Amino acid sequence: MNLEFESELKKFNEIIEKYNEVLDDSLVKLKNIDKLYQHSFEEMMIEKNKVDNKIKLITRGKLKPYFARIDFYNNINSINEKCYIGKVGVMDYDNKIVTVDWRAPISSLYYDSNIGNTSYNAPDGIITGELTLKRQYDIENGKFIGFNDVDSVSNDELLKPYLGVNADHRLKNIVATIQGEQNSIIREPLNKNIIVQGVAGSGKTTVALHRIAYLVYNNRDIVNNDQYIVIGPNKFFVNYISSVLPDLDVTGINQCDLFELSKNYIGEDFNINDDKEEISKVLKGINDNISEFKTSMHMKNLIDNFVDEFENKLFPNKNFEVDGFDILSREYVKSVYQELNPRFHKSLKARVDKTLLILTKYIKDHQESYIQRLNQYIDIKYIDEKENLEMLRKKREKIREEIKSGCTSYLKTYLKKINIKILPLYYDFIANINVNKDSLIEKLDFPELVKGNLNSNDLPAIMYMKYKIKGSNGYEKFKQVAIDEAQDYNDFTFYTLKKIFPNASFSIYGDLAQSLYSYRSIKKWESIMNSTFKNNVELKILEKSYRTTIEIMREANKINKHLNLNLAQPVIRHGKEVKYIASQNESNINIIVEIIESLYEHKLKTIAIISKTDNESQEIFNQLKTRITLVNINNNSQVYDGGICTITSHLSKGLEFDAVIINNVNENSFNSDIDLDMKLLYVSMTRALHELYIIYNKNLTKVLINEEKVGI
Repeated sequence: MNLEFESELKKFNEIIEKYNEVLDDSLVKLKNIDKLYQHSFEEMMIEKNKVDNKIKLITRGKLKPYFARIDFYNNINSINEKCYIGKVGVMDYDNKIVTVDWRAPISSLYYDSNIGNTSYNAPDGIITGELTLKRQYDIENGKFIGFNDVDSVSNDELLKPYLGVNADHRLKNIVATIQGEQNSIIREPLNKNIIVQGVAGSGKTTVALHRIAYLVYNNRDIVNNDQYIVIGPNKFFVNYISSVLPDLDVTGINQCDLFELSKNYIGEDFNINDDKEEISKVLKGINDNISEFKTSMHMKNLIDNFVDEFENKLFPNKNFEVDGFDILSREYVKSVYQELNPRFHKSLKARVDKTLLILTKYIKDHQESYIQRLNQYIDIKYIDEKENLEMLRKKREKIREEIKSGCTSYLKTYLKKINIKILPLYYDFIANINVNKDSLIEKLDFPELVKGNLNSNDLPAIMYMKYKIKGSNGYEKFKQVAIDEAQDYNDFTFYTLKKIFPNASFSIYGDLAQSLYSYRSIKKWESIMNSTFKNNVELKILEKSYRTTIEIMREANKINKHLNLNLAQPVIRHGKEVKYIASQNESNINIIVEIIESLYEHKLKTIAIISKTDNESQEIFNQLKTRITLVNINNNSQVYDGGICTITSHLSKGLEFDAVIINNVNENSFNSDIDLDMKLLYVSMTRALHELYIIYNKNLTKVLINEEKVGI
């Protein structure tokens, strides 16, 4: 044992001891917290949650309190700063730093700088100096194993130990191995819009979550956790990623799919029909014209026209009166509304609410003249109509009190149409859409909508209609929106989300090579860069794949080359060659079982059997469930707890497994001439970390027969 190792081991034990001290102090504080906050139950609960979370973090952190160390000579104060960097920063109760949080400004030196003169951005400005040491540590389960001095975190050899491990059912955090191109995305400022185009396995999802964690840490004094939102492609995927954020010291972040977001935003009860029919059309190569139209910017324009017509119907065809007494003319009410600048009062409701305020104030300011005219009105009613005197007195008193209060309740009733629910209005819009005699619409056969049941292709439209009529509805509070698997959204969806979240910046992550719904997916990122974001956004590219081996990516890159897409650049990590298995039987169950038994012998535990269609996946599951333990992941699944699963290509997006078995990779199933088939196959192949098996009957899909080696 050399002196340097002894010194580092001693430091490790000191830090563990400090962690124990902080943990003990926190436990004592938790025990006495009700006495410390007797004056306020609310403050007590807030502090209790903080201490609870701290105890959990410290307890987990003891297993690996830090993963790196940097020594930095600070030119400004001439101090050599020695920083041990961990997943969370810990200070003792004397406010002395024990470990530095990976999100702290000085920690960027570990990810971005080589040994020598360098600098980093701090809240007070740029700090210059010299990086004299960069060291990585091997610490597992609370045991100090060793360390390694490095010059760059981007060395492929240094990544191998991290990339070669088996997958579990949770997404990993990557704080120890964040690469330079990933780090630059993670540390972009809160107010910057970014679009990340990343190849399969480039870490888009992990970068998205680490960016949220970074923003939460560095903006904690000005932005609350509930002002961030992550939007995933489905509930299953949202649950899949949900375990990472708490492990990064982040709680209280909003996480949802587009359906959940729509339902919460609309505030009305509705269901979404199962997308099986749409997916079935996609897999058969049938272009869904209705979905394409409903999710287009043309639909947005038609909604604009419809809302304009609805706006004209807001005003009744009679003057504003209270119990028969004229207060304001219809023309005057409408003129006040029309004089409001839509730039400052963007929704119909905002303009109506402002109109009500103006009219209420006007009535109050002129109440004397109104009351004088009211007296004359009551006198005439008594003389000409001989009405009951007592009833007239009560009527005058009621109207008089309303005038004094500005007639607020009566004005709201007068303009009550603005309070209409959105879904009935949308049904009315759809039912009468052919009235517009639009040439495109006349070609479409819209199915009859059953109240309370919509399709996913209706979501952008109903959200946009809600925005046009009632505004952001409280969503102005959000400061950051992260969208994952965004390649399957369209211009209209992005446009609508940007309207709903007017004060938020956007971080958008996707891969155009994995876009499965060609008729309603974005074709190129530039379209939303120019329209939705008005060029106030930066496109970032992640070309390096960290998930799969060279051997697997070489085969997957055949598809990218076939589709004229950029080739993914795999990290230098070799593994087994992709195994192609020709089956003589229609059923491949025996082959699949043999493969799984072999994989289990080699300690590979997360295994996916991927099929193109839901029916095929379900059938394989039914045949296997009596022989092995497994689960079938379908559109209704919400959780994956690891192990063996059957799953379809389109649902496997964003997931990763130790090994993947793709069934029936035949030319008639994955047709080389159909882009969608090739993208589904590419998604399926790039789910595998270590081993990939491709089973085919008769004719293997032509793209994979190509012997040319690509992507090395």
